[in-house]
Amino acid sequence: MTFEQALTAWQQGKREVAIRAWQTLASTGDLNAQYHLAMLLDQGNGVERNATLAAYYYQQAAEQGFADAAFNLGVMLDQGDGLRANPNQAVRWYWLAAEQGNADAQFRIGLKFDTGDGLPADSEQAVKWYLEAAAQGQAEACHNLGRCFALGEGVKRDETEAFKWFSIAAKLGITKSEQHRERVGRDLTVQQRSQASQQVDQWLSRLSLYSA
Repeated sequence: MTFEQALTAWQQGKREVAIRAWQTLASTGDLNAQYHLAMLLDQGNGVERNATLAAYYYQQAAEQGFADAAFNLGVMLDQGDGLRANPNQAVRWYWLAAEQGNADAQFRIGLKFDTGDGLPADSEQAVKWYLEAAAQGQAEACHNLGRCFALGEGVKRDETEAFKWFSIAAKLGITKSEQHRERVGRDLTVQQRSQASQQVDQWLSRLSLYSA
């Protein structure tokens, strides 16, 4: 049975048939089956949640270079979910995913450099990876860039840039960014705020085109 046939069986309510087929496919190295099983077991979707087994299948897919599986495995290692917590090992999988363009993984690498958890603290590297993630609309990365520019961490202090990034993060749904934006905005001139707002609109417009 192919992956697609098993998926049809699942949709028809033949869950045991589908799972057995995916398990067989996964044991032969089928990437889609490995990742799909991991997601079902991780989320408890139609099956009892089993974090340990989910991590096993994520790792099988991650070892074949599948970015989303590598990211999810990194999260489980960070949180000690189904595996013993290991921030250093989590970095390995985040890095694999980040280098393939996974924005959430790029944010996590930035955060690791920012906090020194699993990587040596390096504010310049943190900013580099936050920028990579922000370019794809990763909202938390945008917020952290606002903080970096507001405090001069890893970059030259620039309250206009901080205002811009907090504004972008707020537009992308980070509620706390609104307060930070207003705090740094108090020290800006009307012209500086206007200029930053124009840059926000331009940035969001480019993001919309990129995401289309």
